[in-house]
Amino acid sequence: MLAEHQFKQLPADKQIDTRAFLESVSYLPPFFDCLGSTVFSPIKADVTGNITKIKNVYETNPTKFRTLQLILEGEKEQYGTEWPNVGATLALMWLKR
Repeated sequence: MLAEHQFKQLPADKQIDTRAFLESVSYLPPFFDCLGSTVFSPIKADVTGNITKIKNVYETNPTKFRTLQLILEGEKEQYGTEWPNVGATLALMWLKR
């Protein structure tokens, strides 16, 4: 299942398209179901929550937030000194772990 939805190569500008990223990571939560144990339920819930946070920001303005970099820059401006410990930025940091 995961092999069918691998991440695409980065373009020359190294910008990650938010919609494509969200589509790719949406296949991670069902992967934990394949492991067949409820021990992974907290991890699945955490991953799902982080994906949802990023998606919610993206959906507020898909044009403005077309890349992950634009989300990070927008939140840095929006949250000031609280950044990067808030919003989709924090969700992205946890998701990459």
